[in-house]
Amino acid sequence: MQLKNILLFAFFSLLFYSGFGQIVGCTDPQAQNYNASATVNNGSCVYPVTTVNPNLAFTLPNQVKESSGLVLFNGKLWTFNDSGGEPILYAVDTTSHQIVQQITVSSAFNMDWEDITMDEEYLYVGDMGNNSGDRDDLVVYKILKSSIPINGNSSVQASAIKFSYADQKDFSKSKEHNFDCESIVSAGDSLYLFTKNRADQYCHIYSLPKQSGTYSIQRKDRFNTQGLITGADYDATTGQVLLTGYTPQTYIPFAWILFDFQDHDFFQGNKRRIELQNTLSTQVEGVTFYAPHQAFISAEKSSGYSARVFTMNLSSWTGFTGINETDAQNGTRQIVILDNPVKNKILKFETDLIQNDFKLDILDSTGRLVKLVNLSASQKQRYTVDVSQLNAGTYFMSAITKDEAFHATFIIP
Repeated sequence: MQLKNILLFAFFSLLFYSGFGQIVGCTDPQAQNYNASATVNNGSCVYPVTTVNPNLAFTLPNQVKESSGLVLFNGKLWTFNDSGGEPILYAVDTTSHQIVQQITVSSAFNMDWEDITMDEEYLYVGDMGNNSGDRDDLVVYKILKSSIPINGNSSVQASAIKFSYADQKDFSKSKEHNFDCESIVSAGDSLYLFTKNRADQYCHIYSLPKQSGTYSIQRKDRFNTQGLITGADYDATTGQVLLTGYTPQTYIPFAWILFDFQDHDFFQGNKRRIELQNTLSTQVEGVTFYAPHQAFISAEKSSGYSARVFTMNLSSWTGFTGINETDAQNGTRQIVILDNPVKNKILKFETDLIQNDFKLDILDSTGRLVKLVNLSASQKQRYTVDVSQLNAGTYFMSAITKDEAFHATFIIP
C-alpha cells in the first residue's frame, strides 16, 4: 500500500508540474521566489518593494490641466480634460510642449472622459467615469483615425459603443462601489476595461467588442491592486500592460507592470508594483507607451503643481522573463532566444516563421537603434549574431521581412 501511494503521488506530481517536461513556477530571475527550473510561468512571482523617480518631461499647457488620458498618434501626444470638459482632443507637441491641434468630436458629449486607446484604424475615447456609481449611459466613442488631419484644427464624427456591467444591480449613488472605470486598452478585436474599485481597491477586467452597439459586459478577472487604477496602456510589441493609480486618502501614486501573460489574460502573468516617488501630491491619470519599455505618464493639476508629463523606463524590470517571446495577438511563438542572458557575446536565436532574407534591428532600452544586420534565410532556422560591441543591458530585437515583423527581448550580462 505504501509503495502504491508513493507511485500515485509521483504520477500526479508529474501531471501537475510537467507536461512534456515542463515545470510551472516563477520564471523571472528578479523575483524573490524565482524557480530556475521552471519553464512555464504561472504568475506566482513575488517582488521586493520597488521605487522609482519618473523623470519630469514637461509641464502641460493650462488648457489641459485635467489631463485624464494619453495616446501617441501622428507623432503627437493627445490628451483631453475629464468630467465637464469640452469634447475636444488636444495634440501636444513633445518638443515645444504646446498644443498644436484641437479636434472636436462633434457627435459626442464629455460627461466624464477618462481614457483613450487606439488600434490601426480607430481611436477609442472612454466616457465611462462613474464616481458615484449611478451612471447608466456609459459609452466609448469610436473615431476613424483617417478623419483627423495631420495638421490644423477640425471636427470629426464618432460612433458609439454603449455598455453596462452585467454584474451591477444597484445604481444608487455611493462613494464605495466597484463600477467606476478610468482605464481602457485595445488588444486584438476587443477593448479591455480596468476598473477603479472604490469599495475594495481591487481592479476588475471587462472586455468590450469594438463594433458599435449596446452591450452588457461580463467580468473576466480581478486582482488586488491595493489602490485605485486611473490609467492603462498595452504595448502589443513587448506584450506588456502598464497601469497607473494612487492610494485613496493619501493620493500616493504607483504603477503596476503586467507582463509574461498568455493571450490577453493580463492578470495571469507577472504583476510588479512600482512606487512612484517624485510624483507625490499629484493624481496620475494618463499613460501611453512611446517605445518598447518606455512610457509617458500624465498627472493632472493639483494644489501647488501644474499638470505635468513624466517618463518611465520599464526595461530594467521587464526586459527578461525567462520565457520565449510570444505573439501579442494569438500567443504563438515568434522567436526563440537560445541563450538568455546571452553567452560569450553571441546572440543565438531560432524561428520557423521566416522563409526569406530579412533584416534584424536591435534597439537598446531607450528605443535607440544600436545594430542592424541583414540575414539570409537558414535551412536550419538558427541564427547567430555577434553583439560584442554592445554594452551590458536589455535589448529589443525585430526580425523584419518584406511582409511582417517578429520580436523578442534579450539581455547582455
